Amino acid sequence: MLESKRIYLRRFEEKDESELLKWGSNPRYHDMAGFERIDNIEEANKAVKQYMLRPESYVICLRKTNTVIGLVELYERGMDEQSGLLKTKEVGFLLDQAYEGHGYMTETLRLILAYAFKKKRQTEVWAGTFLTNKKSQKLLEKLGFKYIYTIDYSHVSALFSYQEKYYLLNKAEWLKIDANTKS
Repeated sequence: MLESKRIYLRRFEEKDESELLKWGSNPRYHDMAGFERIDNIEEANKAVKQYMLRPESYVICLRKTNTVIGLVELYERGMDEQSGLLKTKEVGFLLDQAYEGHGYMTETLRLILAYAFKKKRQTEVWAGTFLTNKKSQKLLEKLGFKYIYTIDYSHVSALFSYQEKYYLLNKAEWLKIDANTKS
């Protein structure tokens, strides 16, 4: 289990379906982060089972109360050894709006980045945000991520109508920042 002073990360459990239903039925999370729409408990149960199958998907919990306040995931960027993508991951995250502004996501991302770079031996971590998600962009920059490019997905497929900004944090840069946050 990954943990810090105020939070811990644990694997998804079936009981987390109620939180997924709450987030999935709130258009804010779909509009801000592309979180899937979930309209009923059956869909939430199906979604939680999908999260349980993903090896690097976690719920964020408050240590004092065990309350679930969000989720964080490390995604594969590719499985081809020759491409070098096995040494990179992408991070995705969502924080319940009731817990915004308290530094919980900063704490969460520091935990997951330490895990990715130290334990998983990743060389870089990417993150994508919707163009309008200024809070997440500001957080990523605060953690040392650098803006790299924007993709307009409407040019990729008629099924998509959004743009995403992509940020990158490499291990060397993270090690410098991590060392400075400990002093």
